[in-house]
Order: sequence, then C-alpha cells, then structure tokens
Amino acid sequence: MSPQQLRLSLAGLALSALILALVLAYDGKRIFQVLVLALPAVLCLGWPSRRRALRALQLGFVAIMGFAFIADAAVRGFLLDVYGASPASAMVLTAVANTTPQEAVEFMAMYRVSVWLWVLFALMMLAILSASLVGWWRMSLPLWQLAGWRFGAVLLLLTLVALSLAIKPWRQHHPLLFWTGWVADVSSLRDQWTDLGEQRQRLLTNAQTQHPQLTSGAPDTVVLVISESINRAHLSLYGYPRDTTPALMQLEQSEGDRLGVFQHAWSVDASTVQALRNFFYFGHAQDQQQHLMALAAKAGYETWWISNHDDLAIDQEHAQLADRVHMLNKTPGRSGLSLDEGTLPLLHAALQHKAARKLIVVHLLGTHPHYALRHPDQRTPFNNVKDGVYQGLKDQGRPSRVRALRNDYDSAIHYHDAVVAATLDMTRTLGKHATWVYFSDHGQEVGHVSNHVGHSASTADGYRVPLLIWGEGMENLPSRSFTQPVRTDWLGHSVMRLLGIDWLGHVPEKDVLDNRYRWQAPNLPMVTNFAS
Repeated sequence: MSPQQLRLSLAGLALSALILALVLAYDGKRIFQVLVLALPAVLCLGWPSRRRALRALQLGFVAIMGFAFIADAAVRGFLLDVYGASPASAMVLTAVANTTPQEAVEFMAMYRVSVWLWVLFALMMLAILSASLVGWWRMSLPLWQLAGWRFGAVLLLLTLVALSLAIKPWRQHHPLLFWTGWVADVSSLRDQWTDLGEQRQRLLTNAQTQHPQLTSGAPDTVVLVISESINRAHLSLYGYPRDTTPALMQLEQSEGDRLGVFQHAWSVDASTVQALRNFFYFGHAQDQQQHLMALAAKAGYETWWISNHDDLAIDQEHAQLADRVHMLNKTPGRSGLSLDEGTLPLLHAALQHKAARKLIVVHLLGTHPHYALRHPDQRTPFNNVKDGVYQGLKDQGRPSRVRALRNDYDSAIHYHDAVVAATLDMTRTLGKHATWVYFSDHGQEVGHVSNHVGHSASTADGYRVPLLIWGEGMENLPSRSFTQPVRTDWLGHSVMRLLGIDWLGHVPEKDVLDNRYRWQAPNLPMVTNFAS
C-alpha cells in the first residue's frame, strides 16, 4: 500500500467512525447537515501540513472535533434509546434542571445497561479515531497539490461549510455550539423557575380578586383545541376547492347539532408563543395580570393540558397552570415526528374523568412546518395532483418547490381534519352539557402572494385562522355572529362565556358571542380586508 493510499485509509477509518456515530444519533437530512459541520476536520486529515507545529495544531483540532461529535452522538443516542427524546426537548431540559446529584446517580443506576452500552459505543469510536490519528501523525505523508479539480472541490466544500455556519438551523447542531447553549439554557431555566413559580401563584391570586363565579348554565366539560399554522383559506369547510376537510364538513351538516363556523377569524400574531400569550391573557400579553387557566381553576374547573408540542416557554407559562399535564412530543423544533392522533387517547381518558367541571386544552402540532412530517407517509391525497389549485399556482409563476409544498400542506390539513373531527366527535358524546372550541394560533403563507412558504408576518395569510365552536346555544346566535371578523386575542372573553364564568374583567365589546360585540381592526404590518 502506498503512503497516499494509507493516508486515505486512515482518514477514511476516522470518517467512518464519525458517520456511524451520526447515523445512530440523527436521522434524515440532519446527518448530512452535521457531516457538513464536521468537514473542516475531514479536510485537515486530507491535507496535513509539512510543518510539525502546524501539523500538531491540525491533530489537536481534529481530536477535539472528533471527541465533540462522538460524545454528542453517544448522548443523543442514549436519550433516543431511553426516552425517544432529543437533548433540546422540554422534557430533557426540565428534567436536568430539576435534578440533584443524588437523583442523577440514581438515574444512572436505573438505566445502567443503556448507560454502559452507549459509553462502550463512545469508547470504541474514540479508540478508532485515536488509532487513526496516531497512524496519520506517524506517517511521512506527501501533500496533495491544491490544483485543478482538487482546488475546486476544496473551495466548494469550504463554501458549503461557511454557509452551514451562517444558517442558524444548521449552525445550532454543531456540538460545540449546541452544548454550550444547552448548558446556558439549563442554567437559565433554573433561574427562571423561581420567577415562574411566583408568577403562577400571582396569577392564581389575581384570579381570586376577579371573583369568578359559575353561572347556572355552566357546562360540565369544555374542550379547547388549539392548533398550529392552520390557514382557514385551505379548509374546504371555508370554501377551498380541494376537499381538505371532509370530516368537519360532515359534522357541520349534522341536523339539529350546529357547528358554528366563524368565517373571518384572525390572529394578531404570526408566531406561536406570542399568539398564545395574547389569547390566554385576554389580549394583554404585556401586562400578564389575568390568565384564562387560572380563572377557570378558581371558578371550580379541574384543568388538563394535553400537548403534542415541545415548547419550553408554553409548557412553563401556560401548561403548568393545569392540574394535569401531558406533553407527548419530545423533539423540539420542526423535525418532530409525533403525530397529533396521539392526543386522542388522552382526551378520551380526560373526558371520562369524574370531575364535576372539566376544562381540557388540547394543543396540536397541526401543520407546523415541515408539512410532510405532519401526516402519515401513506396519507398524501394531493401529491402529484394536477387540479385547479396546482394549475393556478403554475399560472402565477410559482416554482415547482412551492407547488410541491402546497400539496404537502394540503395533505397535512386533510389528516388534521380527521384528528380535529375526532376531538369533536368525542366531545359530542357528552351531549348538551359539553362545549367544544377550535382555533389556530396563527396562519401560514403557502405561495398565495409570493414564493414564500411558512410563517409570515408581512402577509394576510400569516394571520388568517379558522374558528369553530360547538355547543348549546350555537343555533340561537344571529347569523351576523358568524360573518363578522373575530380576533383571537379577544377570544378568551368568549371562551369565559362558554365556560359559564362571570368575572369582573369581562368586556362584552370583545366577546363575539355577545350582542354588544364591536369589532376593532388590529394593528398588523400590512393592509388587508378583515372581512375576507
């Protein structure tokens, strides 16, 4: 074997160890992203310096990078093996922030088999890396000339590395950056908990000062379904030409059991955290004086929070006010594979609970990007469909990428329809003593006015959301209640009415179910017709 071949073999052995580690710790395109972040170390192996001092620096750099990536893979692999969770999930962050040294020792003892398995894996990978680097260092290796195609290839790879470091969704997965931020997040969470605990207690105290009282017509159960990134313009229930909501449309047509479809509902925020703050704090997200969950609890409701999200801010600020909390999703961000149907058994169990009064919040992932992950792989009714919607996008000059994402989005809506309809079906079995409310935190731009796909703070579709209500009294509402615009930051006042709670903070002018309701357009960063 020639020196050059040996050098390639040693570098290949080290790279193989890294790839094996990443395959076990990541999935899909994330493997490629992390490999790109590791490229600087790989290039160092391919072009060793003739100078001993510089070559020693290369060796140290590769060793540090290799250790970081392998240790990162081992920890992630362990968490996936034991919990099916990523280290950035709310479950892991809160568990670590709330763990004492003694509890950590007990945890390691409980999962000692998995712990030793992944420690052995890390040691084996590090041994392979170390042997490769020792051989690499000892060999008298000739240099490749950075000329011709090699120069172009290296330049292309370095450009790819620079881009990966410039793009936050890629950069944040680099182990040295990720774990530095992770430690800071755990420390910050510990610091915040005292404040959040005091805030929750303050909200409960403030709720008491509002004297919330149940009225004689208060329902036994209220199910509040909050979804994510649903643009009502994509629901056939609202007139979309594709049949995206067959289950909800069938329920709407049930005789003598009216499903209230509010035609012009709007969020005033284009992001989840702020949208939920505005809803639960009755449009006063900055003051944060009265919280819907705290008022319901003080009025006599037992409360549930069933979530398919993994968002630490939402968990700590809203969910922890509930008596019972179920957080299903253990992967933060856009790559979570948890489907919304997982909330249904928990909802069924909550509905069967013997509590006299129940408020059950179901927080769905909806169509949160990536759209293709929000429905089962085999459920793609609009893939490769060349219908009027597809042709309309093509006529507008939308590229194939946007058209494909529109199909994915509509398939996600179709699956979402079945889940939402199932929550309503379960609620309806309780009869007239139950109420059901459904809305989305914000909308989604999917190639309507530009080639942009995703959250949008600058277009109307970023705020256009559905609002559906089922319960006693819907058939008695005047038709104008369903045709006038509605703001979700005011919706808390209507939900309090549906809960049958009288309280001092009620503002009838903000309650769309009240005949004194008066619409006021929100201050959004674009001009739109709110009756559209």
